[in-house]
Amino acid sequence: MAPLVVHPGRVVPGGAGRAAPDDRRGPAGGRGVSRGPRPLTARQEAVMAVIRSSLAEHGHGPTVREIGARVGLSSTSSVAHQLGRLEARGLIARTGRDWSTCVLVEEPPARRPGLRSRGPGGGVDG
Repeated sequence: MAPLVVHPGRVVPGGAGRAAPDDRRGPAGGRGVSRGPRPLTARQEAVMAVIRSSLAEHGHGPTVREIGARVGLSSTSSVAHQLGRLEARGLIARTGRDWSTCVLVEEPPARRPGLRSRGPGGGVDG
């Protein structure tokens, strides 16, 4: 008989070297209902605003230190983390190695539901 592993608030079958089943997951082992993309945090919004204004005023992105000074972050590592999160979300991209080469990524135009693009000759007339 397998020993019982005691977790805070519950007892689950298992044992040393075996993973206990996670009863918080759905029937297929997934994490449940998928949600849409999370909104930007206030700090991410502020970083985006600094980038937008720098691109409009100077034609290039701000340095990490400039962003930190305008957003209120003294650590360049914290600024780089925020920039990395924005890059991972596809909102900014770097054209070079440095963060000062970042540009805003154009969002594709929203498609209206029910309309499909047809190739050449695939329209009503063709």
